[in-house]
Amino acid sequence: MLQNNRENLELERLLNETRKLVAERQKLLTEEKKLSREANLYPLAILGGLVTAITAVAGFFFKS
Repeated sequence: MLQNNRENLELERLLNETRKLVAERQKLLTEEKKLSREANLYPLAILGGLVTAITAVAGFFFKS
């Protein structure tokens, strides 16, 4: 009986650890998607800044 309880406790501990690892994997996959999306948008943000800078310089020269 005592051996059976120990085995059940060990199985329960392993199941909890498995659930924890699955949840952490999901969290990491979600973070990977977020970082990938941000990495794809980074060149667009740089391009927007460049267009803004060129527009500001052109506006300065045409107003003078």
